[in-house]
Amino acid sequence: MKLEHKELFKNRNFRKDLAASLINRFGDSIDAIASSWIVYELTGEASWSAIIYAINRLPTIFLTPLAGPWVERHNKKMIMVVTDLIRALCVGVLATGLLLGFLSAPLIAVLSFIISSAEAFRMPAGTAIFPQIVPQEMYGTAMSINQASSSVVELVGTGAAAAIIALIGSAGAIYVDMITFVLSALLTFSLQLQEEAKADTQGFSLNAYLTDLKEGFIYCGTKKRLVAITMMVLFLNGILVPMNSLQTPMVKELFHGNVWYLSLYGTVVSVSMLLGSVIFPMIQNRLNVKMVLVMVCSSIAAFHILIVAGSPFYTNQYVAIATIVVLAGMLGLIISITNMFLSVETLRIIDREYLARAASIGSALGCAIMPVTAFIVSAVVHFAGVAIIFISTGIIAVAFCGVLFFNSALNDEPQVLAEESSEAA
Repeated sequence: MKLEHKELFKNRNFRKDLAASLINRFGDSIDAIASSWIVYELTGEASWSAIIYAINRLPTIFLTPLAGPWVERHNKKMIMVVTDLIRALCVGVLATGLLLGFLSAPLIAVLSFIISSAEAFRMPAGTAIFPQIVPQEMYGTAMSINQASSSVVELVGTGAAAAIIALIGSAGAIYVDMITFVLSALLTFSLQLQEEAKADTQGFSLNAYLTDLKEGFIYCGTKKRLVAITMMVLFLNGILVPMNSLQTPMVKELFHGNVWYLSLYGTVVSVSMLLGSVIFPMIQNRLNVKMVLVMVCSSIAAFHILIVAGSPFYTNQYVAIATIVVLAGMLGLIISITNMFLSVETLRIIDREYLARAASIGSALGCAIMPVTAFIVSAVVHFAGVAIIFISTGIIAVAFCGVLFFNSALNDEPQVLAEESSEAA
């Protein structure tokens, strides 16, 4: 593993791509705090925060699948550069508006929509160039380094956000985010890649675009193993919504705790996910899809059911704290390992010429299930309560594992499927 790390860091493109990603993550972690504070400060209404959150998700759900075919016919590196600069410009307008006093909640909503739309093009482009940067046999190690580094940078950025805002103000913090986008664009532009975009010498063709879009959906639908793994991704994104959206009610109603319990829970999850990204390269060759399926479903079921079962004992704060540390630590570790395993498997399965389209379709599906699940949870919890929601979540996790475990597509080796699809192509 040490040799793989050394080999990766000798790769100049990998170093630049990693640096661009980390710089972006640092800026975003500061911006997340500053923007949330600015919206509430301007409006005094929590509803605007919810509206802007929804607006941020819309391009990912609706625009990303449409962006994939277009991205595959154009220079992916330049798409990433241009979208970084668009995001920098929007963030700069936001900061300037705050500084000069013309910023408003509707303007923030418009800028957020433009930024998310740019990201809808950047994401499939970034996925498509990944195999040009990292050899297939090093996918797992590269993702481990990326996720571990990103987690550390995000923790640092979140911790530094309050100090930065206090030192240079909210507008200054947003300008810091703008600078990170510019630096990311410069680093991405300096990547030395062999562009694999399809020739598009006649300019944009609607027929060619629609053909590529149709082929992308057909390709994803006919790859049985990819469909099964996508179902696992959808399951993860959906099943974690109750836990993510009901953290405060969970702490108050089940743990009988306060904001310090909530902070402890978030910290333990973050640290355990960081640990998972470090462990993954050591165990990735011993994992298979069914093993990961059972592992993640069992941990999700145990987390939700045991938290409810132990509720009567949480009047003792030491028992409550110990339960949070053990269960949140277990869940964060397993989710981190599962996310990286599924990402590596997906990259191995998909042929290069379909990477942008498949990644954009998968991203849209993954995001679409979250607001749907959140709506269902918000409607049901009003009548059923947090405990019933958590127990139901645990039961659904077990049922999903049972259904998907017997899917024959999960028995096949990804390398075999990749070879078969290449021959078919």
